[in-house]
Amino acid sequence: MKKRQGVIILFVLLFIFWIVLSSKITLIQLIVGFFASLLVIFYNYDLIFNDAETSKFTIKYLGRLLHLLFIVLIEIIKSNIHVMIIVLSPKMKINPGFKKIKQPLKKEFNQALFANAITLTPGTLTVDMDQDFILVHGLEMEHIDDIEHSKMQKAFEKLEAKS
Repeated sequence: MKKRQGVIILFVLLFIFWIVLSSKITLIQLIVGFFASLLVIFYNYDLIFNDAETSKFTIKYLGRLLHLLFIVLIEIIKSNIHVMIIVLSPKMKINPGFKKIKQPLKKEFNQALFANAITLTPGTLTVDMDQDFILVHGLEMEHIDDIEHSKMQKAFEKLEAKS
């Protein structure tokens, strides 16, 4: 897929997403959505359409992406249940703290997705990251330790793997 086609497809998807989220469809809403979609594409063009950052879109890649989404959803559900148990327990045994975990990914886009996936799972929050490490805060230090070598991390590594 050429960059121009990718830009057009992304613009259309963002604009449709804007329309779906709009409570009313008025001319002003459509104009604002149009320019907001353009602004997102303009601001993220070098990240999204950078040949070094993007992966070749194949059936295998699509399968890995769907597997990753499934794993992230499962992790979010498990973490929600775990945090619910902690909060509802009378003693609320927590061991909060910060820990640096090794950055397993090379591509910046995948690193950002991984950091956001960590933040999406309740009980953990990505505080800082660089090329080598991610600083994570968690309600329980053991939960942070489980992030390294987790199914979610392995799914991200497979997403970045070639072929």
